[in-house]
Amino acid sequence: MSIDPRTPVLVGLAQSVDRTSEPGQGLSPQDMMAAVARAAIADSGATGVEAVIDCVTVVRLFQDSGFGAPFGKQNNLPWAVARRIGAAPKRSLYGPVGGNSPQMLVNHFAELITQGANDVVLLTGCEPLRTQARAQKAGLKLDWAEESPEAAEQWPEKTTYATPHEMQHGIALPVNIYPLFENALGAHYGRDPVSHRKAIGQLMARFTEVAAANPYAQLPVARTADEIITPEGDNRYIGYPYTKYLNANMFVDQAAALLLMSTEAADRLGVPAGKRVYLHGNADTHEKILVSERVNYHSSPAVRIGAAHALKQAGITPADLAHMDIYSCFSSAVEIAADEIGIAQDDPRGLTLTGGLPYFGGPGNNYSMHGIAEVAARCRANPGSFGLVFANGGYLTKHSFGVWSTTPKAYARTDPASYQAGIDTMPSPAFTEKPEGEGSIETFTVVHMKGEPAFALLIGRLADGTRFLAQIHDNPGSLIDVPVIGRKVRVTPTDTVNIATLS
Repeated sequence: MSIDPRTPVLVGLAQSVDRTSEPGQGLSPQDMMAAVARAAIADSGATGVEAVIDCVTVVRLFQDSGFGAPFGKQNNLPWAVARRIGAAPKRSLYGPVGGNSPQMLVNHFAELITQGANDVVLLTGCEPLRTQARAQKAGLKLDWAEESPEAAEQWPEKTTYATPHEMQHGIALPVNIYPLFENALGAHYGRDPVSHRKAIGQLMARFTEVAAANPYAQLPVARTADEIITPEGDNRYIGYPYTKYLNANMFVDQAAALLLMSTEAADRLGVPAGKRVYLHGNADTHEKILVSERVNYHSSPAVRIGAAHALKQAGITPADLAHMDIYSCFSSAVEIAADEIGIAQDDPRGLTLTGGLPYFGGPGNNYSMHGIAEVAARCRANPGSFGLVFANGGYLTKHSFGVWSTTPKAYARTDPASYQAGIDTMPSPAFTEKPEGEGSIETFTVVHMKGEPAFALLIGRLADGTRFLAQIHDNPGSLIDVPVIGRKVRVTPTDTVNIATLS
Protein backbone atom coordinates (compact mmCIF):
# COMPACT_ATOMS: atom_id res chain seq x y z
CA MET A 1 0.00 0.00 0.00
CA SER A 2 1.14 3.56 -0.67
CA ILE A 3 1.61 5.81 2.34
CA ASP A 4 2.31 9.51 2.74
CA PRO A 5 6.10 9.95 2.64
CA ARG A 6 5.89 12.21 5.71
CA THR A 7 4.40 9.41 7.82
CA PRO A 8 6.59 8.97 10.91
CA VAL A 9 7.95 5.53 11.69
CA LEU A 10 9.99 4.02 14.51
CA VAL A 11 12.89 2.20 12.89
CA GLY A 12 15.56 1.72 15.55
CA LEU A 13 15.51 0.69 19.20
CA ALA A 14 18.03 -0.39 21.78
CA GLN A 15 18.42 -0.94 25.52
CA SER A 16 21.32 -1.54 27.88
CA VAL A 17 21.88 -2.52 31.49
CA ASP A 18 24.96 -2.75 33.70
CA ARG A 19 24.69 -5.13 36.66
CA THR A 20 28.32 -6.08 37.09
CA SER A 21 30.75 -3.15 36.86
CA GLU A 22 32.89 -2.48 39.91
CA PRO A 23 32.68 0.88 41.74
CA GLY A 24 34.07 3.61 39.54
CA GLN A 25 34.01 1.48 36.39
CA GLY A 26 30.50 2.24 35.15
CA LEU A 27 29.92 4.57 32.22
CA SER A 28 29.06 8.25 32.46
CA PRO A 29 25.55 9.16 31.37
CA GLN A 30 26.92 10.62 28.13
CA ASP A 31 28.75 7.42 27.29
CA MET A 32 25.79 5.23 28.28
CA MET A 33 23.49 7.10 25.93
CA ALA A 34 26.01 7.24 23.10
CA ALA A 35 26.46 3.47 23.24
CA VAL A 36 22.74 2.77 23.14
CA ALA A 37 22.25 5.40 20.42
CA ARG A 38 24.78 3.61 18.22
CA ALA A 39 22.95 0.35 18.89
CA ALA A 40 19.58 1.85 17.91
CA ILE A 41 21.05 3.20 14.67
CA ALA A 42 22.54 -0.21 13.90
CA ASP A 43 19.24 -1.88 14.75
CA SER A 44 17.47 0.17 12.07
CA GLY A 45 19.45 -1.47 9.29
CA ALA A 46 19.83 1.96 7.68
CA THR A 47 23.02 3.48 6.26
CA GLY A 48 24.29 7.03 6.70
CA VAL A 49 21.94 7.83 9.57
CA GLU A 50 24.39 9.87 11.64
CA ALA A 51 24.83 12.43 8.87
CA VAL A 52 21.09 13.17 8.61
CA ILE A 53 19.95 13.22 12.25
CA ASP A 54 18.42 16.67 12.64
CA CYS A 55 17.42 16.45 16.29
CA VAL A 56 18.79 14.68 19.35
CA THR A 57 16.54 14.76 22.40
CA VAL A 58 17.53 13.47 25.82
CA VAL A 59 14.98 12.60 28.50
CA ARG A 60 15.77 14.57 31.66
CA LEU A 61 18.00 12.75 34.15
CA PHE A 62 17.37 12.52 37.88
CA GLN A 63 20.46 14.70 38.39
CA ASP A 64 18.51 17.56 36.84
CA SER A 65 15.20 16.66 38.45
CA GLY A 66 16.22 17.77 41.92
CA PHE A 67 18.62 14.97 42.89
CA GLY A 68 21.92 16.77 42.24
CA ALA A 69 25.02 15.88 40.23
CA PRO A 70 27.93 14.97 42.55
CA PHE A 71 30.27 14.14 39.66
CA GLY A 72 29.73 17.27 37.59
CA LYS A 73 27.11 18.81 35.32
CA GLN A 74 26.72 18.79 31.57
CA ASN A 75 25.16 21.82 29.94
CA ASN A 76 24.09 19.97 26.79
CA LEU A 77 23.62 16.22 27.05
CA PRO A 78 22.08 15.92 23.55
CA TRP A 79 25.19 17.60 22.10
CA ALA A 80 27.43 15.29 24.14
CA VAL A 81 25.66 12.26 22.68
CA ALA A 82 25.67 13.67 19.14
CA ARG A 83 29.40 14.44 19.32
CA ARG A 84 30.18 10.86 20.35
CA ILE A 85 28.21 9.27 17.51
CA GLY A 86 29.35 11.66 14.77
CA ALA A 87 26.07 13.55 14.35
CA ALA A 88 25.57 17.30 13.98
CA PRO A 89 21.86 17.95 14.60
CA LYS A 90 20.39 21.39 14.15
CA ARG A 91 18.42 20.92 17.37
CA SER A 92 19.53 19.62 20.79
CA LEU A 93 16.58 19.32 23.18
CA TYR A 94 16.47 18.39 26.87
CA GLY A 95 13.12 17.08 28.05
CA PRO A 96 10.97 17.93 31.07
CA VAL A 97 10.50 16.14 34.38
CA GLY A 98 8.00 13.29 34.17
CA GLY A 99 7.85 9.57 33.49
CA ASN A 100 5.39 10.25 30.68
CA SER A 101 8.21 11.97 28.76
CA PRO A 102 9.35 9.16 26.42
CA GLN A 103 5.93 8.49 24.89
CA MET A 104 5.00 12.18 25.03
CA LEU A 105 8.18 13.07 23.12
CA VAL A 106 7.47 10.35 20.55
CA ASN A 107 3.97 11.77 20.05
CA HIS A 108 5.42 15.27 19.73
CA PHE A 109 8.14 14.42 17.23
CA ALA A 110 5.85 12.20 15.19
CA GLU A 111 3.74 15.29 14.61
CA LEU A 112 6.79 17.41 13.72
CA ILE A 113 7.97 14.76 11.25
CA THR A 114 4.52 14.72 9.66
CA GLN A 115 4.67 18.50 9.32
CA GLY A 116 8.15 18.42 7.78
CA ALA A 117 9.83 20.24 10.68
CA ASN A 118 12.01 17.18 11.37
CA ASP A 119 13.08 14.21 9.30
CA VAL A 120 15.32 12.00 11.49
CA VAL A 121 15.11 12.21 15.29
CA LEU A 122 17.11 10.34 17.91
CA LEU A 123 15.57 10.01 21.38
CA THR A 124 17.61 8.66 24.26
CA GLY A 125 17.81 8.63 28.03
CA CYS A 126 19.45 6.84 30.91
CA GLU A 127 20.12 6.69 34.64
CA PRO A 128 23.57 5.93 36.09
CA LEU A 129 22.50 5.98 39.75
CA ARG A 130 23.87 2.50 40.47
CA THR A 131 27.33 3.60 39.38
CA GLN A 132 26.95 6.95 41.12
CA ALA A 133 25.88 5.45 44.44
CA ARG A 134 28.57 2.74 44.40
CA ALA A 135 31.28 5.27 43.60
CA GLN A 136 30.15 7.59 46.39
CA LYS A 137 30.03 4.72 48.88
CA ALA A 138 33.59 3.77 47.89
CA GLY A 139 34.77 7.36 48.28
CA LEU A 140 35.61 7.71 44.59
CA LYS A 141 35.37 10.93 42.60
CA LEU A 142 34.30 10.58 38.99
CA ASP A 143 34.45 13.29 36.35
CA TRP A 144 31.24 13.46 34.36
CA ALA A 145 31.29 17.21 33.75
CA GLU A 146 31.13 18.36 30.13
CA GLU A 147 30.58 21.75 28.54
CA SER A 148 29.36 22.35 25.03
CA PRO A 149 29.63 25.60 23.04
CA GLU A 150 25.91 26.17 23.64
CA ALA A 151 23.51 25.02 26.33
CA ALA A 152 20.77 22.59 25.35
CA GLU A 153 17.34 23.85 24.45
CA GLN A 154 15.03 23.19 27.40
CA TRP A 155 11.52 21.82 27.05
CA PRO A 156 9.44 24.93 27.81
CA GLU A 157 6.76 23.39 30.04
CA LYS A 158 7.44 23.05 33.76
CA THR A 159 4.89 21.65 36.19
CA THR A 160 4.59 22.46 39.88
CA TYR A 161 3.26 19.22 41.30
CA ALA A 162 2.56 20.31 44.89
CA THR A 163 1.87 23.41 46.95
CA PRO A 164 3.98 24.36 49.99
CA HIS A 165 1.07 23.25 52.19
CA GLU A 166 0.99 19.83 50.55
CA MET A 167 4.75 19.40 50.77
CA GLN A 168 4.76 20.42 54.43
CA HIS A 169 2.38 17.56 55.17
CA GLY A 170 4.39 14.98 53.21
CA ILE A 171 2.95 15.19 49.71
CA ALA A 172 6.31 15.57 48.05
CA LEU A 173 7.95 12.18 47.54
CA PRO A 174 6.18 9.55 45.41
CA VAL A 175 6.87 6.95 48.14
CA ASN A 176 4.46 8.89 50.38
CA ILE A 177 1.82 9.56 47.75
CA TYR A 178 1.20 6.37 45.79
CA PRO A 179 0.32 4.52 49.03
CA LEU A 180 -2.55 7.01 49.42
CA PHE A 181 -3.95 5.72 46.13
CA GLU A 182 -3.30 2.12 47.16
CA ASN A 183 -5.22 2.31 50.43
CA ALA A 184 -8.07 4.11 48.68
CA LEU A 185 -8.17 1.30 46.12
CA GLY A 186 -8.40 -1.35 48.82
CA ALA A 187 -11.44 0.36 50.30
CA HIS A 188 -12.93 0.89 46.83
CA TYR A 189 -12.58 -2.81 46.04
CA GLY A 190 -14.22 -3.69 49.37
CA ARG A 191 -11.19 -5.57 50.67
CA ASP A 192 -9.91 -5.64 54.21
CA PRO A 193 -6.31 -4.34 54.46
CA VAL A 194 -4.64 -7.75 54.73
CA SER A 195 -6.58 -9.16 51.77
CA HIS A 196 -5.66 -6.12 49.70
CA ARG A 197 -1.97 -6.50 50.50
CA LYS A 198 -2.17 -10.12 49.37
CA ALA A 199 -3.83 -9.05 46.12
CA ILE A 200 -1.15 -6.51 45.28
CA GLY A 201 1.50 -9.09 46.12
CA GLN A 202 -0.07 -11.50 43.64
CA LEU A 203 -0.23 -8.77 40.99
CA MET A 204 3.40 -7.77 41.38
CA ALA A 205 4.69 -11.33 41.68
CA ARG A 206 3.67 -11.71 38.05
CA PHE A 207 5.78 -8.66 37.24
CA THR A 208 8.84 -10.20 38.90
CA GLU A 209 8.46 -13.28 36.71
CA VAL A 210 8.65 -11.08 33.61
CA ALA A 211 11.68 -9.22 34.98
CA ALA A 212 13.42 -12.51 35.76
CA ALA A 213 13.26 -13.42 32.06
CA ASN A 214 14.19 -9.97 30.69
CA PRO A 215 17.88 -9.63 29.69
CA TYR A 216 17.76 -5.87 30.33
CA ALA A 217 16.32 -6.08 33.86
CA GLN A 218 18.40 -4.65 36.69
CA LEU A 219 16.98 -7.15 39.20
CA PRO A 220 16.01 -10.32 37.29
CA VAL A 221 14.67 -12.16 40.32
CA ALA A 222 11.27 -13.86 40.56
CA ARG A 223 9.62 -13.44 43.96
CA THR A 224 6.48 -14.85 45.53
CA ALA A 225 3.60 -12.67 46.66
CA ASP A 226 4.47 -13.36 50.30
CA GLU A 227 8.10 -12.35 49.76
CA ILE A 228 6.99 -9.09 48.19
CA ILE A 229 4.49 -7.99 50.85
CA THR A 230 6.07 -9.31 54.06
CA PRO A 231 7.90 -6.51 55.92
CA GLU A 232 10.92 -8.33 57.24
CA GLY A 233 14.69 -8.06 56.83
CA ASP A 234 15.71 -5.69 54.06
CA ASN A 235 12.13 -5.62 52.77
CA ARG A 236 10.96 -3.06 55.32
CA TYR A 237 7.90 -0.85 55.01
CA ILE A 238 8.51 2.46 53.24
CA GLY A 239 4.97 3.85 53.13
CA TYR A 240 2.28 1.40 54.23
CA PRO A 241 1.17 -0.83 52.56
CA TYR A 242 4.31 -0.71 50.41
CA THR A 243 7.40 -2.63 51.39
CA LYS A 244 10.72 -1.92 49.68
CA TYR A 245 9.91 -4.57 47.07
CA LEU A 246 6.82 -2.61 46.09
CA ASN A 247 8.71 0.62 45.38
CA ALA A 248 10.30 1.66 42.10
CA ASN A 249 14.03 1.00 42.10
CA MET A 250 15.92 4.03 40.85
CA PHE A 251 19.42 2.73 41.65
CA VAL A 252 20.00 1.37 38.17
CA ASP A 253 22.45 1.65 35.30
CA GLN A 254 20.07 1.51 32.33
CA ALA A 255 19.77 3.32 29.01
CA ALA A 256 17.52 3.19 25.97
CA ALA A 257 17.30 4.88 22.58
CA LEU A 258 14.74 5.18 19.78
CA LEU A 259 15.24 6.30 16.18
CA LEU A 260 12.28 7.97 14.47
CA MET A 261 12.16 9.19 10.89
CA SER A 262 9.83 9.95 8.05
CA THR A 263 8.86 7.13 5.71
CA GLU A 264 10.63 9.06 2.96
CA ALA A 265 13.86 9.06 4.98
CA ALA A 266 13.42 5.39 5.84
CA ASP A 267 13.09 4.56 2.15
CA ARG A 268 16.08 6.72 1.24
CA LEU A 269 18.31 5.25 3.95
CA GLY A 270 17.36 1.65 3.20
CA VAL A 271 15.42 0.72 6.35
CA PRO A 272 13.98 -2.79 5.84
CA ALA A 273 10.20 -3.09 6.03
CA GLY A 274 10.51 -5.53 8.93
CA LYS A 275 12.12 -2.85 11.10
CA ARG A 276 9.29 -0.32 10.77
CA VAL A 277 6.73 0.19 13.54
CA TYR A 278 3.99 2.81 13.22
CA LEU A 279 2.14 4.88 15.79
CA HIS A 280 -1.52 4.08 15.20
CA GLY A 281 -2.94 6.00 18.14
CA ASN A 282 -1.66 8.54 20.63
CA ALA A 283 -2.84 10.82 23.41
CA ASP A 284 -1.51 13.02 26.21
CA THR A 285 -3.57 13.95 29.25
CA HIS A 286 -3.15 15.08 32.83
CA GLU A 287 -5.17 14.94 36.01
CA LYS A 288 -5.96 17.95 38.09
CA ILE A 289 -2.35 18.65 38.96
CA LEU A 290 -2.55 18.93 42.74
CA VAL A 291 -3.15 15.75 44.71
CA SER A 292 -5.49 17.67 47.01
CA GLU A 293 -7.68 18.55 43.99
CA ARG A 294 -8.22 15.02 42.66
CA VAL A 295 -11.78 13.86 42.09
CA ASN A 296 -11.01 10.81 44.24
CA TYR A 297 -8.03 8.56 44.97
CA HIS A 298 -9.09 5.28 43.37
CA SER A 299 -9.67 6.37 39.77
CA SER A 300 -8.08 8.40 36.98
CA PRO A 301 -10.35 10.27 34.59
CA ALA A 302 -7.31 11.33 32.57
CA VAL A 303 -6.16 7.74 32.01
CA ARG A 304 -9.69 6.70 31.04
CA ILE A 305 -10.11 9.54 28.55
CA GLY A 306 -6.57 9.37 27.14
CA ALA A 307 -6.54 5.61 26.64
CA ALA A 308 -9.98 5.65 25.03
CA HIS A 309 -8.86 8.37 22.63
CA ALA A 310 -5.67 6.56 21.60
CA LEU A 311 -7.45 3.23 21.09
CA LYS A 312 -10.29 4.83 19.12
CA GLN A 313 -7.78 6.62 16.93
CA ALA A 314 -6.11 3.27 16.24
CA GLY A 315 -9.49 1.74 15.44
CA ILE A 316 -9.20 -1.00 18.05
CA THR A 317 -10.45 -1.96 21.52
CA PRO A 318 -8.50 -3.24 24.53
CA ALA A 319 -9.38 -6.78 23.42
CA ASP A 320 -7.32 -6.28 20.25
CA LEU A 321 -4.07 -5.57 22.12
CA ALA A 322 -1.45 -8.30 22.01
CA HIS A 323 1.31 -6.50 23.90
CA MET A 324 1.11 -4.04 26.78
CA ASP A 325 3.47 -2.15 29.02
CA ILE A 326 1.57 -0.36 31.77
CA TYR A 327 3.57 2.11 33.84
CA SER A 328 4.35 0.44 37.13
CA CYS A 329 6.23 2.68 39.55
CA PHE A 330 3.88 1.37 42.24
CA SER A 331 1.11 -1.21 42.10
CA SER A 332 -1.59 1.45 42.50
CA ALA A 333 -0.58 2.95 39.13
CA VAL A 334 -0.99 -0.46 37.51
CA GLU A 335 -4.36 -1.15 39.14
CA ILE A 336 -5.85 2.22 38.32
CA ALA A 337 -4.57 2.16 34.73
CA ALA A 338 -5.87 -1.35 34.11
CA ASP A 339 -9.27 -0.44 35.55
CA GLU A 340 -9.52 2.72 33.44
CA ILE A 341 -8.23 1.19 30.19
CA GLY A 342 -10.61 -1.75 30.60
CA ILE A 343 -8.13 -4.58 31.19
CA ALA A 344 -8.37 -7.17 33.95
CA GLN A 345 -5.51 -6.93 36.44
CA ASP A 346 -4.85 -10.65 35.95
CA ASP A 347 -5.21 -10.51 32.15
CA PRO A 348 -3.31 -13.50 30.71
CA ARG A 349 -1.69 -11.25 28.11
CA GLY A 350 0.24 -9.62 30.95
CA LEU A 351 0.43 -5.94 31.90
CA THR A 352 4.20 -5.53 31.53
CA LEU A 353 6.87 -6.50 29.05
CA THR A 354 9.79 -5.16 31.06
CA GLY A 355 8.92 -6.49 34.51
CA GLY A 356 8.08 -3.12 36.02
CA LEU A 357 9.98 -0.34 37.74
CA PRO A 358 10.54 -2.15 41.08
CA TYR A 359 12.11 -5.22 39.38
CA PHE A 360 13.14 -4.42 35.81
CA GLY A 361 14.34 -1.07 37.11
CA GLY A 362 13.13 2.49 37.29
CA PRO A 363 15.56 4.60 35.26
CA GLY A 364 13.93 7.87 36.24
CA ASN A 365 11.94 9.72 33.63
CA ASN A 366 13.18 7.32 30.95
CA TYR A 367 11.54 4.05 32.05
CA SER A 368 8.87 4.08 29.35
CA MET A 369 11.45 4.33 26.60
CA HIS A 370 12.28 0.76 27.59
CA GLY A 371 8.54 0.00 27.47
CA ILE A 372 8.32 1.39 23.94
CA ALA A 373 11.35 -0.65 22.88
CA GLU A 374 9.80 -3.83 24.28
CA VAL A 375 6.41 -3.21 22.66
CA ALA A 376 7.97 -2.33 19.31
CA ALA A 377 10.13 -5.46 19.40
CA ARG A 378 7.04 -7.62 20.02
CA CYS A 379 5.21 -5.90 17.17
CA ARG A 380 8.13 -6.64 14.84
CA ALA A 381 8.12 -10.28 15.90
CA ASN A 382 4.35 -10.50 15.35
CA PRO A 383 3.59 -8.40 12.26
CA GLY A 384 0.15 -6.81 12.27
CA SER A 385 -0.34 -7.16 16.03
CA PHE A 386 -1.03 -4.17 18.27
CA GLY A 387 0.85 -2.97 21.36
CA LEU A 388 0.02 -0.31 23.95
CA VAL A 389 2.39 1.81 26.01
CA PHE A 390 0.99 3.75 28.96
CA ALA A 391 3.48 6.19 30.48
CA ASN A 392 2.90 8.13 33.69
CA GLY A 393 4.61 11.10 35.31
CA GLY A 394 4.39 12.89 38.63
CA TYR A 395 1.93 11.58 41.21
CA LEU A 396 -0.30 9.71 38.74
CA THR A 397 -0.48 13.17 37.19
CA LYS A 398 0.59 13.19 33.53
CA HIS A 399 -0.22 10.42 31.09
CA SER A 400 0.94 9.57 27.59
CA PHE A 401 -0.31 6.77 25.37
CA GLY A 402 0.95 5.08 22.24
CA VAL A 403 -0.67 2.32 20.20
CA TRP A 404 1.88 0.62 17.95
CA SER A 405 1.79 -1.81 15.01
CA THR A 406 3.90 -2.78 12.00
CA THR A 407 0.94 -2.20 9.69
CA PRO A 408 1.60 1.07 7.84
CA LYS A 409 -0.78 3.82 8.90
CA ALA A 410 -0.84 7.56 8.34
CA TYR A 411 -0.13 9.48 11.53
CA ALA A 412 -2.96 11.48 13.10
CA ARG A 413 -2.84 13.84 16.04
CA THR A 414 -5.76 15.46 17.84
CA ASP A 415 -5.00 18.56 19.86
CA PRO A 416 -4.92 17.25 23.47
CA ALA A 417 -6.72 20.39 24.62
CA SER A 418 -9.86 19.09 22.92
CA TYR A 419 -10.20 16.14 25.30
CA GLN A 420 -8.29 17.62 28.25
CA ALA A 421 -11.04 20.20 28.70
CA GLY A 422 -13.44 17.57 30.00
CA ILE A 423 -10.97 16.60 32.73
CA ASP A 424 -10.18 20.15 33.75
CA THR A 425 -13.85 20.99 34.29
CA MET A 426 -14.56 18.05 36.61
CA PRO A 427 -15.45 19.45 40.03
CA SER A 428 -12.99 19.06 42.90
CA PRO A 429 -14.04 19.00 46.54
CA ALA A 430 -13.69 22.24 48.48
CA PHE A 431 -10.35 22.37 50.31
CA THR A 432 -9.11 24.09 53.43
CA GLU A 433 -5.57 24.49 54.74
CA LYS A 434 -6.85 25.18 58.27
CA PRO A 435 -9.35 22.46 59.15
CA GLU A 436 -10.78 22.24 62.63
CA GLY A 437 -13.28 19.90 64.23
CA GLU A 438 -14.68 16.50 63.36
CA GLY A 439 -13.92 14.75 60.12
CA SER A 440 -13.28 11.37 58.54
CA ILE A 441 -10.36 9.72 56.75
CA GLU A 442 -10.64 9.64 52.96
CA THR A 443 -7.30 7.89 52.52
CA PHE A 444 -4.00 7.54 54.38
CA THR A 445 -0.55 5.99 54.62
CA VAL A 446 1.86 5.34 57.46
CA VAL A 447 5.20 6.86 56.53
CA HIS A 448 8.15 4.84 57.82
CA MET A 449 11.71 5.87 58.57
CA LYS A 450 14.23 3.01 58.51
CA GLY A 451 11.38 0.56 58.82
CA GLU A 452 9.73 2.22 61.82
CA PRO A 453 6.39 4.09 61.73
CA ALA A 454 7.12 7.85 61.79
CA PHE A 455 3.70 9.42 61.21
CA ALA A 456 0.46 8.84 59.37
CA LEU A 457 -0.30 11.11 56.43
CA LEU A 458 -4.00 11.40 55.78
CA ILE A 459 -6.41 13.11 53.45
CA GLY A 460 -9.70 13.72 55.18
CA ARG A 461 -13.10 15.31 54.86
CA LEU A 462 -14.84 17.58 57.31
CA ALA A 463 -18.52 17.04 58.03
CA ASP A 464 -19.51 19.38 55.19
CA GLY A 465 -17.33 17.49 52.68
CA THR A 466 -14.42 19.94 52.67
CA ARG A 467 -11.15 18.12 52.09
CA PHE A 468 -8.04 18.63 54.26
CA LEU A 469 -4.57 17.27 54.90
CA ALA A 470 -3.31 16.19 58.31
CA GLN A 471 -0.86 13.97 60.13
CA ILE A 472 -1.35 11.54 63.00
CA HIS A 473 1.64 11.43 65.35
CA ASP A 474 0.18 9.37 68.18
CA ASN A 475 1.00 5.67 67.64
CA PRO A 476 0.78 5.66 63.82
CA GLY A 477 1.78 1.99 63.73
CA SER A 478 -1.64 1.11 65.16
CA LEU A 479 -3.15 1.95 61.75
CA ILE A 480 -1.36 -0.90 59.99
CA ASP A 481 -3.50 -3.81 58.74
CA VAL A 482 -6.71 -2.54 60.33
CA PRO A 483 -9.64 -0.75 58.65
CA VAL A 484 -8.87 2.98 58.68
CA ILE A 485 -10.61 4.66 55.75
CA GLY A 486 -13.89 6.20 56.90
CA ARG A 487 -12.85 6.38 60.57
CA LYS A 488 -13.68 9.55 62.46
CA VAL A 489 -10.96 11.97 63.49
CA ARG A 490 -10.67 15.32 65.21
CA VAL A 491 -8.34 17.69 63.41
CA THR A 492 -6.60 20.80 64.73
CA PRO A 493 -4.43 23.25 62.76
CA THR A 494 -0.99 24.20 64.10
CA ASP A 495 1.78 26.51 62.91
CA THR A 496 3.35 23.61 61.00
CA VAL A 497 0.97 20.79 60.05
CA ASN A 498 -2.63 19.92 60.85
CA ILE A 499 -2.77 17.28 63.58
CA ALA A 500 -5.48 14.64 63.63
CA THR A 501 -6.42 12.24 66.40
CA LEU A 502 -8.74 9.28 66.10
CA SER A 503 -12.14 9.93 67.64
